[in-house]
Amino acid sequence: MVSTKERKNYNNILILSISLLVILACGCSIGRVYTGSEIRFDPKEKIKIGSTTKNEILETFGPPERIQKQYDGDIFVYVYLRKNSSTLSLAVPYPIRVSLFKYTKVQQKKDGLVILFDKDGMVKSYGFQRGTPELTTF
Repeated sequence: MVSTKERKNYNNILILSISLLVILACGCSIGRVYTGSEIRFDPKEKIKIGSTTKNEILETFGPPERIQKQYDGDIFVYVYLRKNSSTLSLAVPYPIRVSLFKYTKVQQKKDGLVILFDKDGMVKSYGFQRGTPELTTF
């Protein structure tokens, strides 16, 4: 049997707990930022050094993010950036708007492709790094 006094104390604690939860607001946000165009094809399969042309590269990979002009040929730079973030915050929103706790996790990965052309517009060399598959979801 629960006495009336114990029940009253339990009710007071419950009301106090609910009041604190209402006063202390908790916020959560998840953000995703993707920049650039995804590099959809494996360059090893699509690029042949000495025979692939600029036009073939443009047809396959689309316009580059950056083109650098050089005296002995151009350089195409492709970058695809993925950034995920999540934030959990605990704050007193009214009347003083004070943040009591804030946790943020940011994860950023990118894919990069750099293609060097000779003066005739043929691929001289290229470099590729894929990092976005390492990006975990949270």
